[in-house]
Amino acid sequence: MARLLVQESNGAREFELVDLEVAIGRELDNTLRLSDPSISRHHAVIRQVPAGYEIHDLESSNGVFLNGARVPSALLQDGDRVLLGQMQLTFLDPRPAGGPQGTVRMAPGAMARFRDAMAAAPAAAADRPARPTVSARPPGFIDPFLPAIPDPAVPLKDPDGNPVRGDFFTRLQAGLIDYSPMLFLALIGWGIALGAPFGYGALAAIAGWTLALLQWILLLAYLVLMPLCWIHFGATPGKKAMRLRVVPERDPGGRIDLSAAISRLLGYLVMAIISWLVMALLKLALPGPGPSTAGELAYALAVLAAGILPYLMILGRQRKGLEDWFSRSMVIKVDR
Repeated sequence: MARLLVQESNGAREFELVDLEVAIGRELDNTLRLSDPSISRHHAVIRQVPAGYEIHDLESSNGVFLNGARVPSALLQDGDRVLLGQMQLTFLDPRPAGGPQGTVRMAPGAMARFRDAMAAAPAAAADRPARPTVSARPPGFIDPFLPAIPDPAVPLKDPDGNPVRGDFFTRLQAGLIDYSPMLFLALIGWGIALGAPFGYGALAAIAGWTLALLQWILLLAYLVLMPLCWIHFGATPGKKAMRLRVVPERDPGGRIDLSAAISRLLGYLVMAIISWLVMALLKLALPGPGPSTAGELAYALAVLAAGILPYLMILGRQRKGLEDWFSRSMVIKVDR
């Protein structure tokens, strides 16, 4: 009897293909229901045909991968590895095949990485607790700026075999990329504030209120999009560009869950509050800026530098910020 070996967070389970057609997806009406958020509501279907069993992609978001290659449909052979989203299945069919078996050619380096990943998967799955899931995902227009699913990048390791954690300056560059729209609006606001004393009056006030509204809208968008990016892709656009991934401490190849993403947001909020307090104290301690544009800029840069102080804890030996401590996650470097 043909069957599927399904790798889940609490181990592997077997599913026998007793029906002529087996629907696979996240909804309850599927024959084989997979609750992982990377699985579409109706992801794929396996049909019995005269030559054996065929798998068909039902226009899923994350696709169907057979032995590492994305396919719209394919005939399954005994031992084939099927990847649906982030769920791995192995097709097992002990019946003699009617023709020659297909082969997959892999470079020695890629084969070594695959062996290491497969060896680490059972231990990681055993340590991984049941996690709350979220079915929502980032809007499709930012997909080109996020890692692929499955992610071909692998964690970099130090001589002791531990994942290499992202350093302060790499993470700072990633943050600047992610928050560049917000920084751009802030610079425009600063320019309007400088121009107001020179006669822009009412126009400057209207522009200032408009910019403030846009900043609040953008902030709310960040509060939703960032956790979705961490959960589904392990990275934001900035972290992808700087070859970084957000992963659980105990599972460098996995993804953080909803509770960890919320905890990570809480860590950012605490750091922001600390930064605001530091900047407020600095404003009280420093004399006011001079009347020149250069004086305004120097004063603003001094206050901004003081606000970054809480983030410097990433320079520590463990390279962890408050958001990492709160969520029991880490930011690691990957090879691509």
